[in-house]
Amino acid sequence: MKKVRTRAALAAIPLAIGALAIGATSASANSSSQVPWGDNGSGTCSYPESTFWHVGGAQLGQYCMQSVTGWIQINGGASQNQAISCANNAPGGSPGLSWSLDGQSYDNAGPWPALAIDGTNPLSYTYATFVAWQTGSGSASLSGETWYDGVTPGNASTGSYGSAGASVTNWGGSGNWQAAIGCVNTAGVSVSGSGYAEGERKPHSPARPSVQVADAAPVRVRDKTIDTVDGKNGKAFRAREYALKKNVTRTDTRTCPAGMVRKGKLAYTVQEFPANGKAPKWKDRALVDVQLTPKGRNAGMVEMTLTRAKNPTVVQFQMRCGKA
Repeated sequence: MKKVRTRAALAAIPLAIGALAIGATSASANSSSQVPWGDNGSGTCSYPESTFWHVGGAQLGQYCMQSVTGWIQINGGASQNQAISCANNAPGGSPGLSWSLDGQSYDNAGPWPALAIDGTNPLSYTYATFVAWQTGSGSASLSGETWYDGVTPGNASTGSYGSAGASVTNWGGSGNWQAAIGCVNTAGVSVSGSGYAEGERKPHSPARPSVQVADAAPVRVRDKTIDTVDGKNGKAFRAREYALKKNVTRTDTRTCPAGMVRKGKLAYTVQEFPANGKAPKWKDRALVDVQLTPKGRNAGMVEMTLTRAKNPTVVQFQMRCGKA
């Protein structure tokens, strides 16, 4: 791995500093400023490309593609963590590439399994990732926090998908927010050259003609596991997403890796995926009854029942683990 570049690492801190820049979504909207949101999260690719990788003006998808979450519900005064996987854009992934692109043209040079990273985050002491967020409907006013729940870089050569996440605190009223993270293909690994195995840095074939994303269509959501395990430091973050159906109760139990115990409180988020990609109105938000139950010292259970929904709805259940 190359040496940390202080300027790059500081600029790429994922949500370490609060951002109150005015966005275009609504009068009360705000967005991250360390990494700009761009068009549907594309700032997570264009920012490192132009600032650090010296491939400014590259076609979206040639090196990097953003992976975008659904619209996440947040109440006033709450802090939340949201794990994000590059597998959102995997073939047959959930919610799929079209959700991330939102009508933008792109070079179809996927897949993009590896995280876009640049050195080391000096606050979390893990890879510095490129993460952005924005608010939508409602009156949420967010500031960014440092993501401490682990980073899995992924591997473009083997096709293993990386993951990281976003952390925010809401200083306003209830509303919706969403996050995006930059993900790269083998060509992206080559141009960024930061923190990847040498074997991944291979030449890239010429870019193909741009393609256009189809118009909005029903979104298909599926279950997804987003786990990070740091065996060296004895830490793990267990996150799993559950696609819910109305009035159907789902339960699941997650267990810490061997030798670790549960740390802190169990947590969850609720995401919605409207077909048009726009934030749902707060008054029309999905309603989910969620019960979290600790199990012994090293496990936790979640029980979920979706009672009202206009859009595909997902619950992300989260559990932290540490040394016993």
